[in-house]
Amino acid sequence: MISFLLSPQDATQVLGVVLITIGIVGVFIPVLPGPLMIWAGALVWASSDGFQRIGWPVLLVMGLIVVAAWGSNLAMTAYFTRRSSASWKTVAGAIVGGIVGGALLTFGVPVVGSVIGAVVGGVLGVLVVELLRQRRLRPALRSGGQYLVGCIFGQMVELLFALMMLLTFIWQAMR
Repeated sequence: MISFLLSPQDATQVLGVVLITIGIVGVFIPVLPGPLMIWAGALVWASSDGFQRIGWPVLLVMGLIVVAAWGSNLAMTAYFTRRSSASWKTVAGAIVGGIVGGALLTFGVPVVGSVIGAVVGGVLGVLVVELLRQRRLRPALRSGGQYLVGCIFGQMVELLFALMMLLTFIWQAMR
């Protein structure tokens, strides 16, 4: 019924805002690519007005912010994990564990489950690889803790980049 009340341009702009909103939520849900969703929403919104208020240069800058957000999140997690003398195999175990954990709990408890699953899965991935590698619990627990610290800092940095993208979108859309 709402679709009959909106013009195609308005409907496209609403879709863009919905994608941006999903992107902001996606910053906190590891399974959703938050910054990429924000960029896609900005692209959809910009296309609805013929790229008059938000042009390709702004979209390019926002795209670079997407790459910076992803890279910084991965770099933070890897840095803190490696700081505890964990191997690169441990970082890979964290990534695999996080993906598996997030995917498994997404189906059980949709939003909260994917966040908890990704974090718990990543920590378990670190613990398993470090236990297999060093055969000692204390260093494995230390690596798991450092991974968790890296995840928290990485999410905070990704949130800052997402907010930069959101503010850029609002600034350009409102002019």
